[in-house]
Amino acid sequence: MSFIEKPHVEVPTLDSKAGNHGGNLSKTVPAISNENENKGLVKQGVWLTVKEAGKLLGITDRAVKKNCKNEKYVTEMVNGNGGRQYRILLSSLPKKAQMKWRKEHLDAFDRGMSAAYASVDLTELPELYLRTPIYNRRKYDKYYPFFQSVGFFEDLKLPRLSELKELIRHWNEEHAMQPVGLKSVYKLAKELREKGVEAFFGGYGQNRGEHWSFADLKKQGLDSIVFGTFRKTFLQPSAPSIRQCRELAVEVAVRAGFPAADKLPSASAFLSRLYDDLEREFGVSGKAAAYRARHGLVAYERKYGHYLDRDDSDCPAAYAWVFDHAQLDIMVKTPEHNGLVRFWISGVLDMRSWKLLYYVLKTSVPNSQDIIDVYLGSVARYGVPNTVYLDNGKDYRSKDFSGRARKVRIEHDETWMRSVLGQTGVARVIFAMPFNAKAKRIERWFLKLHEGFERVLCEGYTGTNVQARTDELKQTIKRGDVLDYEDFILMLDLFIDDLNNKKTDKRNKLEGLTPNEAFSRFYEERPMLGQEVLISLMGRTGNARKIGRNGYEDIEVSKRIGYKAVYWGQWMSVWKGKKEAVYPRRDLTQPEKAYFFGEDTHEFLGVGYLDFFRVRSLAEAEGEQRALRDAWASVKDERKFVKHAIEVPSAGLNGLQVFQMRLSDRKGLRIFGNGKVKEQLSLKSRSTGTDGCPAGVNERDDLNERIIKAEAERIPDSDEWDI
Repeated sequence: MSFIEKPHVEVPTLDSKAGNHGGNLSKTVPAISNENENKGLVKQGVWLTVKEAGKLLGITDRAVKKNCKNEKYVTEMVNGNGGRQYRILLSSLPKKAQMKWRKEHLDAFDRGMSAAYASVDLTELPELYLRTPIYNRRKYDKYYPFFQSVGFFEDLKLPRLSELKELIRHWNEEHAMQPVGLKSVYKLAKELREKGVEAFFGGYGQNRGEHWSFADLKKQGLDSIVFGTFRKTFLQPSAPSIRQCRELAVEVAVRAGFPAADKLPSASAFLSRLYDDLEREFGVSGKAAAYRARHGLVAYERKYGHYLDRDDSDCPAAYAWVFDHAQLDIMVKTPEHNGLVRFWISGVLDMRSWKLLYYVLKTSVPNSQDIIDVYLGSVARYGVPNTVYLDNGKDYRSKDFSGRARKVRIEHDETWMRSVLGQTGVARVIFAMPFNAKAKRIERWFLKLHEGFERVLCEGYTGTNVQARTDELKQTIKRGDVLDYEDFILMLDLFIDDLNNKKTDKRNKLEGLTPNEAFSRFYEERPMLGQEVLISLMGRTGNARKIGRNGYEDIEVSKRIGYKAVYWGQWMSVWKGKKEAVYPRRDLTQPEKAYFFGEDTHEFLGVGYLDFFRVRSLAEAEGEQRALRDAWASVKDERKFVKHAIEVPSAGLNGLQVFQMRLSDRKGLRIFGNGKVKEQLSLKSRSTGTDGCPAGVNERDDLNERIIKAEAERIPDSDEWDI
């Protein structure tokens, strides 16, 4: 590279290999001396009192004296009215203080500076260029040719503003790779007047060698405790600042005996080493690991974590459904609630086509009954899915809907088959990971609903949190300037229809199809359910109990209606006295009818009707008399069936026939099932209960037998007994 020729001073030409490569020569070449240690500011013969210096610096006189003792300024001692006093050299103060003094004494300062500027010798540039590292020469290479071309070095002044703008425009057209700006030119001109030609060079690396390295700390045996303090403090979930972490490390170093706290590595050096150590020790991104420690798993997954790209090519439409619910961030006016409410929406999304199949709006927090309504509403339209993807909330884990509860292991034949999903034939149920919105596609659908519907309507918009709720929105809600619920529902239906018919990007998984088009193209027929089956599954599940005298007693319905609720169906006659229990499904808002299932087999048993045997005492009205007749007819029918069941002849012997058989054995006869006795061969006498007893006992037995025969002869021959 070559210097631009200057008409006044000849500057030697340097080839590309000349100069200080990498900054390594700066340690051997002596630096330019600066008597005032003031970064090139020209020494002025202006001496200030302590009070004047404190006013310029914005600190107290006591602080100025303390700095003088610590030799932060160039000072001298003079005799004053109060004795020996400090005098501080103006050029040794910070640049801001000097500029403040200059504004107050502009004329005198400019006269002194003019003489100083006139003495600036540009012949120092070649030597200064050789002493400067390459990375600090870039500023010179960019700006020196421009300042030379505009004649700045003749009187250290820039052209007028309009002329300067035009010069900059032409310069940038010819030097597109290194353009200059108006503000940067004015700033550099000011620095040249204050610092001289050194302003052309960058100041990077000026503090090199002033701080200890971590290798030096290791030699002193302090590396582990000092850096370990920074590492442990920085990797905390409270996320303290890097400056605070370094200050704690400095404090620990001082307590451990480090001689100079200001010689420790900078905060950026601590952080760079932390990242390098994490990468070397664990083979992961140090920056990502530190972000995980300071901001948590959710933030880490959002910024650095991997994600799974699901391929839906093997998933037909209506094969897998995703369920979830959310509260809408918009207030709606409803007459039945006499005020404003925020609706809850429970919906089901088809995984393949991203079509919203069905949804239910409720003013109360959704429960498992709402989920059942959404599911069965979708089943009635599109058939039974193979796979259902559910949220991890307790309403989805209820035994009514999925047969699963938190911290309860699913049993194949008991809990699972009892559920609505099991009874309708769903083959697979997947529960999403807790607090993982990315696992459910319907969460992104809710985001579209929020961005494209709730925020666009604005009227009654509450915001996602308190901070997002502006004062104007609060006043709007307070005045009641919100949508009526009828208009709101119509607008919501229109928006959902628009989403289902909105074209997607060709790079999208739907390949430019709308959700409705994708659903039609990829749909495969699913099993459908009859209306009676759907009605039987719409209700909530009651407790499993045995059938009593009058039927099934429902405790939950009893609490709602205020008296003992008993369901009865003719099929329950068979279940009286059984050990097996049954459970009902019924609508708690209309509990007149319930559908019953076996607890063990989950087989549909029949329908039960509430208060079947509950009749009025007087039964004056026609309906009451009809209920009485039906109940009494059922009672008589059951009596008739029971009597018939016990009177039906059957094979076998009764008790009398058994005793006759025993008597025949004693007399050598055999009695047959028809009651006839037939002669048999004489049998040897067998011993009776009294055989082998003393003679007196046998005699008493004979006497008793004679008495019994005598009494029997006195009984008259009659078909009936007189009572």
